Amino acid sequence: MTLDQLRTLSKIVECGSLKLAAESLHKTQPALSMAIKKLEEEYGFKILNRDSYRLSLTEEGRSFYRKAQELLLTSQQLGSLGQHLGAGNEPLIRFALDQACPYSQILNVLKQCQQQYPLTEFKVFEKSRFGALEMLQTGQADLVVSPWWPTLYAAGDFDTLQIGHFNILLVAAPELFPMGVSHSEQLKSQVHLTVETSIFRFDSDSIMLDKGVRKWKAQDGFTVKQLLLAGLGWGYVPEHLITHELERGELVRLTPKDIEYSVSGEVRLIRSLEVSLGPVASMIWHSFSQGAHA
Repeated sequence: MTLDQLRTLSKIVECGSLKLAAESLHKTQPALSMAIKKLEEEYGFKILNRDSYRLSLTEEGRSFYRKAQELLLTSQQLGSLGQHLGAGNEPLIRFALDQACPYSQILNVLKQCQQQYPLTEFKVFEKSRFGALEMLQTGQADLVVSPWWPTLYAAGDFDTLQIGHFNILLVAAPELFPMGVSHSEQLKSQVHLTVETSIFRFDSDSIMLDKGVRKWKAQDGFTVKQLLLAGLGWGYVPEHLITHELERGELVRLTPKDIEYSVSGEVRLIRSLEVSLGPVASMIWHSFSQGAHA
C-alpha cells in the first residue's frame, strides 16, 4: 500500500468514475485501474463495485476508505508541519501572562498568531503576583506579559515593550464593612484574601502594614474573587476581573486614608535578551508593538 494508491482511491470515489478521476490526476484510466487492483490483491477483498456505470465502494471498501481518508489527512498535516519547521518556525511557544493585565489586546494578538502560524503549538500560563516574570527568569516561558516597574530590570537581562496599563483595587463584599473603611485598622477585623507570592515581592504586602492581619492565601486571582464575593474577607484584585461585580454592587471599593487602596502601572511584554526570538515569537512581538503605537 502506498499513499499514491490511497490518493487514487480517494479521487475515484470523489469523481465517481475512472475517466473523471484520470483527467483530474492527469493519469491514464488503466494506470488508475492497476493501482486499485494492486490494493485489492494485497488485501484480498474488492474495494470497488464495478457492476454499475458509476463506481461505488463495496461494504469492505467503505471501511477501508474511511481509514484511508484519515491516513491521507495525517500525511497532509505531517507535510505541512515539515514545511513549517523547515522554514525555521518554532514548534512551541510558552506564553505567560499575569492576571493583573487586561486580556483583550493579548487575546487579539494570540488569535492573529494562530491564524498566521496554525502549526505552532502554544502553552499559555496564567500567573499572579509576578509569577509570569518568574517563569521567564527561570527559563520556563519564552514571552510574558506582566506589570512592570523599572526596578525589575535588576532581576534579569530583559527587553520590554510597553503595551498597556493595569489597575488593582482594594475591595470587599458590601456587607463586610457596611459603614465603609476610613482607616487600615478597620481591615484587621476581617481576613485579608490574597494569592501566593512569587520571588518578586512587590505586591500588597509592601503597600500596607501587615502586622496583626489574618490571611487566607489562594493560588490565583479568580479564586480570591470568589472568596470576596462570598464575603469571606477583603483583598486587592485587578480591576478588569471585577468590573461587572463593581457595577452590580456585589463588590465595593474600600478607601482607607492611611494606605494605598489602588495601584496602577505599566503592562509590558517581556523577553530575555539571552534568547533570540524565532519567527513566531517575533511576529507576536511585532504585533504588540504595532498595537502599542496605534
